[in-house]
Amino acid sequence: MKKQMCAFFLFFLVGLFSVITVFAKEKGNSPRLVDMAGLLDESEQAEVLNNLNEISVRQKLDLVVVTTDSLDGKTAMEYADDFYDYNGYGFGQDKDGVLLLVSMEERDWWISTTGYGITAFTDAGIEYLSEQFLPDLSDGDYRKAFTKFAACCDDFITQALTKQPYDRGNLPKAPFRFVFWLCVSLSIGFVFAIMMTAVMKGKLKSVHSKSAASDYVKQGSMRVTDSRDLYLYSHVTRIQRPKSDSSASGSSTHRSSSGTSHGGGGGKF
Repeated sequence: MKKQMCAFFLFFLVGLFSVITVFAKEKGNSPRLVDMAGLLDESEQAEVLNNLNEISVRQKLDLVVVTTDSLDGKTAMEYADDFYDYNGYGFGQDKDGVLLLVSMEERDWWISTTGYGITAFTDAGIEYLSEQFLPDLSDGDYRKAFTKFAACCDDFITQALTKQPYDRGNLPKAPFRFVFWLCVSLSIGFVFAIMMTAVMKGKLKSVHSKSAASDYVKQGSMRVTDSRDLYLYSHVTRIQRPKSDSSASGSSTHRSSSGTSHGGGGGKF
């Protein structure tokens, strides 16, 4: 009986160790939120990390946020790429994922994409994505900025998997606030009309209307002896209007120090 119990316990430990090993390989060795700059308090860190973990596991693509006080002499692109490569991030053989780096040293940000992340986040898509969270990042609302980043990434991945990646010509459109802008337009038009009417009315104080059209003509001032309409010529110049390029721009890529192919983009905030 004791031998059977020992064998069962041994089997249980071996199985548990195997599950933990597989899970560690899928998840990577580092957390998906690394706040070295201390931009978030503990509750905010927990909220952002849970959000990143949930989306990453569900979409099978790592979402990572890294903050730092120094780039250690590297560019933001080099730092982001190396941090991703050397810390075990990425799902599958191609290391699918996307990393947002925020450096407080020179207020740099960079989005590094890898594997399927390069497909899901095109150059035009990254530019659009940055416009969604940069205002909050600049205002110092880091929790809100990282939450928006994660939500937009979730949308971008779903779009790429089910339809086609967001790119130039098919970027998400913000809902048009019809009633709001209609009221604004009518208000501006009404105020402008009142102002113009008041100005014109002020200029006509010394003018009085006449009862007949002949009253406006000075006697003997005009005598028409002959009138003709002559058509001389016309010249039309046609210039072809340049068509805007709405075709997909795709993703530009580069190699990191580890030899891994990355996409991405960044700037200042």
